[in-house]
Amino acid sequence: MVPLLIRVFAALLTGTVFSQSGEFTQQYLQRLGGAADELATVVARFDAGAAQAGVSRDAALKRLRGNSDPLAARQGEDAATTILRYEELARRYRDLVDTAPLFRPFVALSNPDWTTASRTSEDYRPALPVAIDGIVLTAAGLGLGWAFGAGAHGAVRMGRRRRRSA
Repeated sequence: MVPLLIRVFAALLTGTVFSQSGEFTQQYLQRLGGAADELATVVARFDAGAAQAGVSRDAALKRLRGNSDPLAARQGEDAATTILRYEELARRYRDLVDTAPLFRPFVALSNPDWTTASRTSEDYRPALPVAIDGIVLTAAGLGLGWAFGAGAHGAVRMGRRRRRSA
């Protein structure tokens, strides 16, 4: 009876984690998209200012960074950092959007933006697995948990058999 309870507990725990990974990824994706959209506005404003001055983005950054005024030089560094951050967030967002919902948790986990993931976890609210990807992930988690429970039970039984035969 105990081995069955171990398997059921492991299956339920793993299934719960897997079922919620889809919802967490959806909330993470929404945050990424919002951050990328906002930074796109800032980058577009910078590019428009550079275009009005008759220079490219790179030339504007170089001019600001090379300015003798420390404030202007710092603004150039900040603008370059903002542009890089925007490109990174936009790439991660596109990677997730281009992935099937069933595989998004694994893609997000492979290379997360830790700042966004941390903020997502602070505000995360669990959801019931009513979408097909949530149901499939729940089933996968239950199966994996069952296998873990069976493996743990098998290891314990093997240890008991060895002790008895010794």
